[in-house]
Amino acid sequence: MSKKFKIPAVIKDNFRFSTLSFLFIIAYVNIFQFVFGPENSIVGVIFTIMMSASMVRDLTATPIRHFLVQSAVLVWMAIAACLVTVLPAIPGFAVNFITIALILYAFTYEYSSHLYFPYILSYLFLVFISPVELSHLPMRLYGMLTGALSIILYQLFMGRKRVAETANDVLNEMIDDVGKMISFRLDQSGEQPDFSETRRRLCRLSQTVYDRRKKILCVSDASFSMIDAGRGLENLLLLISEMPQELSSGNRTLLIHTKSWLDIFRAFLSSENQTIPELTQEGLSESSTCDTADSEDTKTALTFYQTLSYTRNKLLHMTDPKRRIHYRRTALSLKTQLYAALDYSPVRAVYAIRTALLLSCATALVQFLGLPHGKWLLFTLASVSLPYADDVPVKIKKRILATLIGGAISVIIYSLIPSPAGRTAAMMLSGYISFYFSDYTETFACSTIGALGGAVFMSSFGFQAVGGMFVIRICYVLAGALIGYLANCLIFPYSRAKATRQLWKRYITVTELLTKICRSVSADAQLYYNLVIQAHLLEEKLSANACLEKWEGSSELLAKFRNKVRQAHRVHIPEHEKAPIF
Repeated sequence: MSKKFKIPAVIKDNFRFSTLSFLFIIAYVNIFQFVFGPENSIVGVIFTIMMSASMVRDLTATPIRHFLVQSAVLVWMAIAACLVTVLPAIPGFAVNFITIALILYAFTYEYSSHLYFPYILSYLFLVFISPVELSHLPMRLYGMLTGALSIILYQLFMGRKRVAETANDVLNEMIDDVGKMISFRLDQSGEQPDFSETRRRLCRLSQTVYDRRKKILCVSDASFSMIDAGRGLENLLLLISEMPQELSSGNRTLLIHTKSWLDIFRAFLSSENQTIPELTQEGLSESSTCDTADSEDTKTALTFYQTLSYTRNKLLHMTDPKRRIHYRRTALSLKTQLYAALDYSPVRAVYAIRTALLLSCATALVQFLGLPHGKWLLFTLASVSLPYADDVPVKIKKRILATLIGGAISVIIYSLIPSPAGRTAAMMLSGYISFYFSDYTETFACSTIGALGGAVFMSSFGFQAVGGMFVIRICYVLAGALIGYLANCLIFPYSRAKATRQLWKRYITVTELLTKICRSVSADAQLYYNLVIQAHLLEEKLSANACLEKWEGSSELLAKFRNKVRQAHRVHIPEHEKAPIF
């Protein structure tokens, strides 16, 4: 009996999104080309890349501001690309260096996923694949402005519910963690939740707020409450874990009541209920079987009441429409605000200058020698030049392997298919298939098929001609990989270990300042939450780097500083005066 054919999970899960995205790209590029002319078709391709890549950040909180920023960046990219091709060598080099350095510094992040590569790749496309003369520059600028608008509209359509969905998912997961802990303590059944995973979920909430903030030191009250709701649930988990090994009957009843309130919180987050009923201290205090006012059970019940009440209030506040648009003004000086906005980062600065110098020199060399396919050298250098030298060898191996795989497939396909229609179909199919892959080796292998298809489209036929073009491409890729390795790993290396040591110093400074603020009578709310968010993001980055570097003792050290802040965390800001200790 023959087995039924099963569609692979990756195809089943991604088919709808991949197909719709592919059809959208085809439609967008063709419409863009029709409106702005065939010389700007590559610009349409650029924006299909940038729209998708932009989703690693949330630009929907302030769409107008982000539209103006994107417009300024993209218009300058078009102007700079034109100047690099028409100016003499020295001024062209200067324009190229400044543009690349600014893009790399602005779109490289220490706490978020990097966004620099689609911008650098798009800029290099404008310089090498479809350069324009000054007479055609105005039409290209109109195209760039249209692209900036397209990015924002794509964000609004694809990410309009992102924050609410992320908050609900993360908070529900944290509620599940607390529920598991209660079940474990009551019945000794199941497994204890992973405290580090709960902490990562809290850090994810801070990441969401950080990405969506209006500007530096300008976060809404609703976003404050979203973080605080997560902190309340984390604190509840810690309180349960700190209860005596042998639970009294009062504590057992307390945990049962707490679990019922978790169900109420979950129902509110899933929109089953529109509000959360008022929490009364008597309801939890009944769990105490001791009449002594200062008994341990009574103290525990009071602490649980404070934490649950605090979390309940913050869940309500984070969904309040008025609080979503209310921003508390910071009392910090303009100088302090500007310093915070600059957000100077040594690793970003070194990376921007190093890579800008490398790409500018390579551009000048390609232009001076008139290399017909020199763009492949630039694309490789841009790809393998990464902030940390530790990551460069891995990226080089993947790029070379992908080039070999994609090149071999290309030689077979384009040698057997000489017709333009057939080659176009092969190029489009490779682009469509790439939607089903996530690893760089696989996606770049598909890109290689498309790139070689474009190179041999109307000029190379037969195995020898197509194979010759593949040899040229692999030579450029190998040359770029070698130069990239020398520049990033041997001449100007910047290791992850060095960056991590700097992050540790920053983390210690942030936690010490946060501890000091927690003990003060009053504090600037924007500064306070900015430090809370920074501490969470630094923890995530430090944990990731320590894992890659195999640093022992990092978890214990992070726990030490977290505990130090927690001990000082009965906040004395008036509205938080009765908040539980986090």
